[in-house]
Amino acid sequence: MKATKIILMVFAGLILTFSFYAYTVFYGTPWGKEQQEGNMQNYITEKYQNEFVLTKMNYNFLSETYQGYAYLKDHSNLLFIIEQDADSLRGYSDNYPKVLWDSELATNLKTQIKELFPDLDEGMFKAQQIKDKGEILGPNIPTYEEINVSILTTSIPIDIRINWSKINQNNELQKMKKLSQFLQEARFPVLFEVRYYENEMDEQAKVFFITEEGDIIEK
Repeated sequence: MKATKIILMVFAGLILTFSFYAYTVFYGTPWGKEQQEGNMQNYITEKYQNEFVLTKMNYNFLSETYQGYAYLKDHSNLLFIIEQDADSLRGYSDNYPKVLWDSELATNLKTQIKELFPDLDEGMFKAQQIKDKGEILGPNIPTYEEINVSILTTSIPIDIRINWSKINQNNELQKMKKLSQFLQEARFPVLFEVRYYENEMDEQAKVFFITEEGDIIEK
């Protein structure tokens, strides 16, 4: 009788162990979620210098990474995703810039940028994560790998349909410096691409990247 009890207890223990293991494979661990929740909260607060509410945590068992959902305090309609990202210097990426850009809160941002670059192509003036762009550009427009950014990074293009050699280059560079400063003051760290070309296959295409940190990189 005792032997049967022991066998049953061992069997029950094995079932519980396997069940817990199976749960963690598909849903992550409670302590893992707690740790990631704290890390993500710190990440978005430090990056955007604003208050956010983290609402939910999910675990992606295929990539073995956690995803969080958050919104800007007092703006629960601006729900965005934060996810672990091995290709990001911070270890995380998010689509807050896209969500904000598509809302009324970005009206002033857009107005200020259009005043700096009145000839920008409004059809291309959209925020998207790089992985969702799917755009085909000529070989003379640099790829994102050249500036070491993750495909989960959100970027916003400013396309000027003119040959770089035919414009006042110093004036354009001053505009970019003003834009970089404005973005930092507005607490909107996002990758901007300022691209000058007459068409996508233009051999004289010129591209400048304004990074999340405000650096201007010429390619």
